[in-house]
Amino acid sequence: MQNNLSKKLIIDFKNSFKKLKLDRVENVYVTSNLTSIANLRIPKKDKLSIILNSLKNVMGKNYTIFSPSASMNLCNTKFVFDLKKTPSYQMGPLAEFIRTQKNSTRSLHPFWSISALGKNSKILNNISNHSYAYGSPWSKMLDLDTTQLNLGVHPSRAVTLIHHVETICGVPYRFSKKFNCKIMIKNKINQQDFFMSVFFKNTVINKRIKLNEHFFNQMIKSKKLHYHKTSFGLHLWSFKMQDFFKVALKYFVNDIYNYLEFKPDLSFHKDL
Repeated sequence: MQNNLSKKLIIDFKNSFKKLKLDRVENVYVTSNLTSIANLRIPKKDKLSIILNSLKNVMGKNYTIFSPSASMNLCNTKFVFDLKKTPSYQMGPLAEFIRTQKNSTRSLHPFWSISALGKNSKILNNISNHSYAYGSPWSKMLDLDTTQLNLGVHPSRAVTLIHHVETICGVPYRFSKKFNCKIMIKNKINQQDFFMSVFFKNTVINKRIKLNEHFFNQMIKSKKLHYHKTSFGLHLWSFKMQDFFKVALKYFVNDIYNYLEFKPDLSFHKDL
């Protein structure tokens, strides 16, 4: 019974990925919330293998699969970041499964790292020390015309790319904060400066309650957001990261505060 269910799940995912035309792309960034299929009577590891292998199979031999492996819980702690061993934090079981694959490559940033498998995964070995700016994994994925795949979570609630857009647009309510961190690479500990765009603390800054919905409403109008629901009830979305980047960029050019509920009082740092 379990074996038959696994076979059905494999077929379902392959068909679903093809519906989203992932057989036409070579680079995918995947983020997920698999709650809706958590109760399927298939071992967790087998379920994750089915998803990952189905995606590889549909994408073909030149695939590259990127996945979040952030560990934001390490911010402002004295914990040593181990490139190979430090687990991701609240990124979901699929993300951690991808990070722990034998041939996985992980970008070097103690708070916002990306892991990858496949042809272009090694580009993560040559990135900047900034979490979101040019030269970051987000910049590299845009250069590769990567498609973002969201499993079980609407992209308006899971599109970290927006912070790359904020950073390169130079939004006035964030600044690049320096973190001097201990990191372990190949059993050796050293210290490096890393950077991340963060909100100013001295004023009230509220993200839009609806977060990124205005961007994706525009994506839907221009038919740039694709959707499919599997027979097991998992909702899937995909979109070109370049398409989202272009849409969001226009919003920020027209209104630098469009991502916030209201324009914050930033007078406290007018003389900086």
